[in-house]
Amino acid sequence: MTRSARLLFSFALTVLSALAATAQAAGPAASVPLTALRVEHQLSSLGTDGIQRDMRFAERVYRQGDRVWIARELPPASAHAEHDATNTHAGHKHADTDTAPRWIERDAKGALTVRVVSESQQKNYNVLPAEYSNIGFDGSWATAYHLLDPAALKGMRAEGPVRNGVQTYRSTQGERTVTVEWDVAGQYPRRVESRNASGSQRKLTRVTALPAPAAAPWVRAQRFAAADYTDLMD
Repeated sequence: MTRSARLLFSFALTVLSALAATAQAAGPAASVPLTALRVEHQLSSLGTDGIQRDMRFAERVYRQGDRVWIARELPPASAHAEHDATNTHAGHKHADTDTAPRWIERDAKGALTVRVVSESQQKNYNVLPAEYSNIGFDGSWATAYHLLDPAALKGMRAEGPVRNGVQTYRSTQGERTVTVEWDVAGQYPRRVESRNASGSQRKLTRVTALPAPAAAPWVRAQRFAAADYTDLMD
């Protein structure tokens, strides 16, 4: 092999190695598809006063690799309300943390980064573990990603074989019965129902898959300024 041939061969190996390293780094993230889910919650309670109280709300959940985005579905009027509130408190940090999207990331070591995203202010508020309860997050990556920790299924009874891609689980503790219809391929519950023996207390969650958007919601949020969640408490 001539010197020029050896140089060309060495250059080719260098290029191929670089391409392989790039593909290996980008491969896992790119190969994991973006999943979009609509989660509907319904809570019903019949009190001893004879009054039934019902509450319903829905969320959109987007997940891909080690990222999860959870956003409450809001009526169009709420966008104007947030805009008015921001104008009213000009110069003062303000965000409705009850309805703001939550952006959760997990690194290679399992450590979580949790943010509350303010679209109106274009800011990402970093939330520390001590503040998780303020935003309704229990600190569980499995629950955030799967909507229900798959480990909980081990304590439930599987009922029959998998049908149409769904495995049904059921458990009873005292007067409360929980039924889960688990999407085996998607690894999320399509339906979760919890009720007491009399039926006066009932919680129902339905999950449906949606077409994935062209871009994940965190792509836009990555351009937002960083801030601390504690700033909202000033």
